[in-house]
Amino acid sequence: MIWLFDLDNTLVGRDDAFASWAAAAVADAGGTDADLAAIVAADEGGFSSKSALARVIVDRLGWADDVPAAIERFRVGIRERVRPYDGVLRSLDGLRGSGHQVAVVTNGDPVQQRGKIARCGIEAHVDAIVVSGEEGVAKPDPRIVEIALERLGAADVDRRDVWMIGDAGHADVAVGRAAGTRTAWVSHGRSWDGPDRPDVVAPTTREAIALAAAVPGVVLG
Repeated sequence: MIWLFDLDNTLVGRDDAFASWAAAAVADAGGTDADLAAIVAADEGGFSSKSALARVIVDRLGWADDVPAAIERFRVGIRERVRPYDGVLRSLDGLRGSGHQVAVVTNGDPVQQRGKIARCGIEAHVDAIVVSGEEGVAKPDPRIVEIALERLGAADVDRRDVWMIGDAGHADVAVGRAAGTRTAWVSHGRSWDGPDRPDVVAPTTREAIALAAAVPGVVLG
């Protein structure tokens, strides 16, 4: 079995890191709770335009009118604060210890994503890492799954022997469906409100792995 994992809010708490950085930035600038709420909302869980988010931060906190500098400031802040979810690296080790292959498939800027991976020590727990900014293709384009499988030496694997696990329905679940893999959605307490429910829905990544491992045909160790 092959397990492909999203990075942000699947293996690591990216939104937690951003919220922590934003709270500190607002406090340093003498801002208000309304400023913090506006900045967190503008982030859109990491999916907003980075320039648009930087503009909100600049305007709310009175920073110098330098959008690229503002983007770099919040990116550094995220990298400094990001942490892996409790126990998730042990779960990856458990999969690999059972003879399964594990890869990270993430959208994003290579410096930012590789920085988070390094900060959280993820590379030692996986067999491959695929970053969209390095490949020129991003989820939900199924070509990024094919790149990951090729990197694992499994280009010809039956796609029903592959799980794509992530928190973003429009990217992670969608790319799994497009590539013909099984899909697991990390809900963080949200409800799936669209059609075509994923194969597995769970509030945390560790629970998603456990439920996926219990699906008929999936054998661990």
